[in-house]
Amino acid sequence: MKIVMVDDNLVVVDLKGMGGKGVPCMMNEEAFIGPMNLRGEVIRVRGTHADLQAYEDTTGLMVGQDATLTGHLLEVELGPGLIGGTLDGLGNMLAGYGDFLSRGMIVSPLDRSKKWKFEAKAKDGDAATGGSVIGVVHETPLVEHRIMVPPLFPDGKIEGIKSGEYTVDDVIANLVDAEGRLREIKLMQRWPVRVPRPVSARLALSEVLNTGVRIIDGLNPVMLGGTACTPGDFGTGKTMCQHDLARHTKVKIVIYVGCGERAGEMVELIHEFPKLKDPETGRPLMERTVLFANTSAMPVAAREGSIMVGATLGEYFRDMGYDVLLLTDSLSRQAQGMREMSGRLGEIPGPQAFPAYMSAYLTRWFERAGKVLCLGGSKERRVGSMTTVAALSPDGGDIAGDPPTQAAIQTAKVALILSRKRAAARLFPAFDPLECHSKYLDTSSEALTRFFEKKGLPLWLDYVRAIRGAVVEGDRIKSQMEILGERGIADFEYRKYLMGETVQKGYLNQNTFDENDRATSLERHYAMMKFFVHLFDIFPQKDKTSMRRLQEELLFEITQANYAADYEKAYQAILNKVQEGGR
Repeated sequence: MKIVMVDDNLVVVDLKGMGGKGVPCMMNEEAFIGPMNLRGEVIRVRGTHADLQAYEDTTGLMVGQDATLTGHLLEVELGPGLIGGTLDGLGNMLAGYGDFLSRGMIVSPLDRSKKWKFEAKAKDGDAATGGSVIGVVHETPLVEHRIMVPPLFPDGKIEGIKSGEYTVDDVIANLVDAEGRLREIKLMQRWPVRVPRPVSARLALSEVLNTGVRIIDGLNPVMLGGTACTPGDFGTGKTMCQHDLARHTKVKIVIYVGCGERAGEMVELIHEFPKLKDPETGRPLMERTVLFANTSAMPVAAREGSIMVGATLGEYFRDMGYDVLLLTDSLSRQAQGMREMSGRLGEIPGPQAFPAYMSAYLTRWFERAGKVLCLGGSKERRVGSMTTVAALSPDGGDIAGDPPTQAAIQTAKVALILSRKRAAARLFPAFDPLECHSKYLDTSSEALTRFFEKKGLPLWLDYVRAIRGAVVEGDRIKSQMEILGERGIADFEYRKYLMGETVQKGYLNQNTFDENDRATSLERHYAMMKFFVHLFDIFPQKDKTSMRRLQEELLFEITQANYAADYEKAYQAILNKVQEGGR
């Protein structure tokens, strides 16, 4: 094929006619462009021409040069060696190659020369099918990498399996199908990034994702296998929130996709993450994490690739029966990349020139999250999940008017909206309790009730309603006071205002530098909510000055109790003092 036009990342090639006389070409087929073999993908076929999206800088590319179609979709290699790695947006391993790869350079994410100790879990003659686990590799002290039969393999029997040391390219076993045909099984497999991996069944969400962040777990719960978005203006703490989620969320695997962020932020991330410790095991956090670094300096087309490759890796580990957290920062940069390419294709623009299909595209991507019954789990029921949390950076902080942000809010089940006002007041995490919402409180209320009852926390939802009510009521009265002043409202209304403010500062505020307060377990969270609901009942009704003085004293003591290891004793001591009226 010959190149007939180059417009930055859009490259048009001539297919030399159609049908039997032309070059077979399929949508989203991988391509290599020009003498430097720049990686690209078919994004439109028009008559005798195909439009390719180049994932690398096309400077110097000329009309008349050759392009080659590979005959398969854009794929990523999956196998031992991914955990702890830092990849670019197309799944190339970056470690050892400097800040950027040279143009046209492809580096496998898997080390081809490293030998892994494979421990067989199946034996010759065992029945197997796509997705069956036939052995394990202890990839890191925190992750047992389960070696699965590739998902599209038919039913058959295992032959020639043996424990030992193998590279990812070595054949570790064969699958013999009903017609006697052999299929080789290796430690690694490939999968097209745009195609969701198959599962036996999608399951109803039944558990809460424990993030350790009180405003999420309490007021706006995310279900394990669910979806959430965190839109926020510059400086409100989106990136730090994602770091905290990566560190403290109770999941097995974390995949962090830095999509179109500034290089400085990604460098900081790459330097910081290896120093972080897993709070439960004390081991390095990177022993259960995969990072993607796709900075704003890289071609915009690669941003789309990064979120697709990240989702594919998440599904791969999900299929092993693990709970995976996929963090993306930020989805807005990916949407801007789509806008740029859509403009070059000459498509009819939607609002703010974003493509009209952007919302449907984001919906398909969010739908890759879920809780599933994994393939090949006939002997043992293997359930895995992938939860997706995507950050967004609306232009000018305009959440209501930014099309990608609105598309994400409408699609994701939970919207965790960051507030510039709370960030300016140094209240972190800066999620706005009045604007955040979780649809799971409506759609999964029965599942939530069963989950908390099973955990021995039966009044959880009642406490949540009481605390949310205090925040809403406090904000309503605050609005009145801005017009009428403190003297313009009754003392009992002022008491409600103080309770709302106490929740905002004593409950929603968390100190990420304190060992006990940075992440809250469900049990500690329950005790804390119980304390606040009790405090609402016994806080004395007095004159405004006395109530304000008492509330300020309590706020200090509540903060100290939040930092205490023996939290129940500390909260009870506060309640006793208030009840005794000793102040």
